[in-house]
Amino acid sequence: MVTVREDTEGKIRDLPIADELKRLLEQAADRAGIAVVRVTSGGQAPKGSGGKRTGSTRHDKGRAADLELLADGKHALDFTDVGDRPRVEAFVTAAAALGANGIGAGFDYMGPRTLHVGFGTSPQDHTRLVWGAGGRSANAPKWLRNAAEKGWA
Repeated sequence: MVTVREDTEGKIRDLPIADELKRLLEQAADRAGIAVVRVTSGGQAPKGSGGKRTGSTRHDKGRAADLELLADGKHALDFTDVGDRPRVEAFVTAAAALGANGIGAGFDYMGPRTLHVGFGTSPQDHTRLVWGAGGRSANAPKWLRNAAEKGWA
């Protein structure tokens, strides 16, 4: 059984993730053989609400999460490690197939263990995007782009 653990206390994006996203993460992790999805940055209050926030609107109302994948429940997978990357790729492919349309990763983005997975900038945004350093699509690692496109196909 997969656990989605929200470790966001004390963070700016400390609100819960949306139920729809939690189900997607659980199912993607199950398909990839991941025991725990550790959310390190969750939901944030919408613009104009006076709540804490940072960055884009993707995390608004819990529609995106920054996360680590713990295959054994203890140690985060490292997508720069050739032994870990196949599981990370399997997770990304499954997440994309299940409806995630905003996926980011990159050593120079959030380090080698953290992924961004979620939906568009609003419920109406169904644009499929991957990105890496600087939040730029052009900087998305090739493995990330390939894994997401495989899921979207």
